[in-house]
Amino acid sequence: MLRYSTYQSIYDRKADSRNEGALRKGAARLNEAIANSISNIFARITLFKLLVFILFVVIAWAGMASAVASSPDHDVVESESVVVKRGDSLWKIAAAHKPGDMDTRVYVTAIQRVNGLAGSNIQPGDILVLPMK
Repeated sequence: MLRYSTYQSIYDRKADSRNEGALRKGAARLNEAIANSISNIFARITLFKLLVFILFVVIAWAGMASAVASSPDHDVVESESVVVKRGDSLWKIAAAHKPGDMDTRVYVTAIQRVNGLAGSNIQPGDILVLPMK
């Protein structure tokens, strides 16, 4: 047998080329799997960032809503209470406690509205809340 030969079998090349093709396909599948996992990781990170942003917006909106709701610019109705005595009527109480520039009828209506009265019937001992503006 010859010690050094330049002979190469064509059948061995086919086996080598088959192995190389399988290796290439395996490497391509591995690269594709790695690319898919990386894109999934980025998608999850993006989704997480989106959720954090939405949470931040909701918290900021709730804070602004509570700040606006608690602002002192709202109409605050000051009130005074009066205990009804014998002989008092809604008209007498309204005439005695109404602001000077207000009509007594308007003030009687305001007293009825604040106290939830359907009519002008009041009893001694009742406590009426008188609106002040």
